[in-house]
Amino acid sequence: MKELELTTKEAVKYLKEKVKIHDVLEMSYNRIFAEGEVLNMDFSEYFGKPGFKMLISLDESELGATVEIDVYEVEDDIIEFVHRPRDGEEVDVTVI
Repeated sequence: MKELELTTKEAVKYLKEKVKIHDVLEMSYNRIFAEGEVLNMDFSEYFGKPGFKMLISLDESELGATVEIDVYEVEDDIIEFVHRPRDGEEVDVTVI
């Protein structure tokens, strides 16, 4: 497992550039922990500003629940995440 320590801006850049649809992501932000498969990444503009939203299917959910994370909205609250790409090495990122 590769381990990285990134600033908030670097962590968001990593999420935008390295995480792909169908990768597994475990993300801790604020007091929330979300783990699951990335179903979609949306970079649309919202109210004239760039956006970055991730739709994640939560693992082990009996209801098949999904959560949408507005990454720009929570970027200052991201604590850490583990990225498990479909093809590649697992990466553990701590935000400093």
